[in-house]
Amino acid sequence: MKRMKTKQSIAVILAFALAFTMSMSSVAFAAESEGYLSLGADLSESERNTVMDLLGVDDPDDYTVIYVTNEEEHKYLDSYVDTNQIGSKALSSVLIREQDGDDIDVEIHNIGYCTEGMYRNALQTAGVEGAEVVVAGPFEISGTAALVGTIKAYEEMSGESVDDEVIEGAVDELTTTGEVGEEIGDKGAAEEIVSDVKEQLADNPDMSDQEIEEAIKQAAEEAGYSLSQSTIEKIKSMIKNLQGLNIDWGGLEEKLKGIDTGGWFHKLVNWFMGFFD
Repeated sequence: MKRMKTKQSIAVILAFALAFTMSMSSVAFAAESEGYLSLGADLSESERNTVMDLLGVDDPDDYTVIYVTNEEEHKYLDSYVDTNQIGSKALSSVLIREQDGDDIDVEIHNIGYCTEGMYRNALQTAGVEGAEVVVAGPFEISGTAALVGTIKAYEEMSGESVDDEVIEGAVDELTTTGEVGEEIGDKGAAEEIVSDVKEQLADNPDMSDQEIEEAIKQAAEEAGYSLSQSTIEKIKSMIKNLQGLNIDWGGLEEKLKGIDTGGWFHKLVNWFMGFFD
């Protein structure tokens, strides 16, 4: 009987949590504004149609459209991504809409390497805020180049330019997080580790090398992982790169400490499912 009451209580909490999360989502997407499309310049007509369907775009004439070339992709990615992975064609495409608040909501289609969280963290670093972002490829692609398209589209939407160095820093963060995720076999944990270290850096932008390394080890331990020294050095190099950029650390700190209702609900569901293990 006690077990049944516990299940009933949890069910009530879960139902409330779901209702709360859904209501928060409806608020986040309530703002109606012009959308901005960043399209890969080398899409064929059929690939373009596929991408439009995935992005949920019926008529591109209703949007501000910009194009990202393969040359632009190489400009920002060559230092961080294998040139074979970038390829010789610009294919990844992005839809970005303005939304109320500072949150960045990300949805991906046909993206095999980058996760939604990896995009979100890197875009925060680049100064993006208050945006709904949908990333799509005409078929399975890595998605690294889409970060460049997203930032270009955001510049059009906000009317604010993003420094090339900051874009490169965001690319460095995106690719480093992906590499760490592959090394430990858990991209979600890699996102969490990098985000935690960034939060500490935002709180103390003048962290020493030793403090950065300790922050990485602490974040990894909290995520349930023990990192090799080479992986620690990889993250530290990326963090030091960010440390030297013109980033509004005070503003970034507020974003990193903001409430993520999606993540909160996911943790609640995991807690709930634990009762039935």
